[in-house]
Amino acid sequence: RNMDIRTESRNLKMTPRWQDEIEVRLHDLQEGHGDIIHARVTLEKNRHHKKGPKIASARLVCNVNGGTFTASKTEKTFEEAIRATFHAMEEELRSFREKRKQKARTESARRVPLKRPPSE
Repeated sequence: RNMDIRTESRNLKMTPRWQDEIEVRLHDLQEGHGDIIHARVTLEKNRHHKKGPKIASARLVCNVNGGTFTASKTEKTFEEAIRATFHAMEEELRSFREKRKQKARTESARRVPLKRPPSE
């Protein structure tokens, strides 16, 4: 299934390089699972300098079969922010997929009646 990808940027122009990196990283997250239905990435340049040199924010929202996950990071550059955000999402999805697999295992184990050895 194809995932629906939306990218947007605030207070800056999205570059083709960032757009490409986002799409490649999303396809990597989807690879072998096919469970991401919708992904939205927002890049935002912080105008408030309270965060010091960290002005680049990336936010990723993934709608997956069974849940919605959000990751966002603020770094000095958008490259770093994109990388850090995707890394955080990878962790989120890995643990969610692991739990989902265990749950499916327990449920299928419950469904199958135990085979008892034939009584002698």
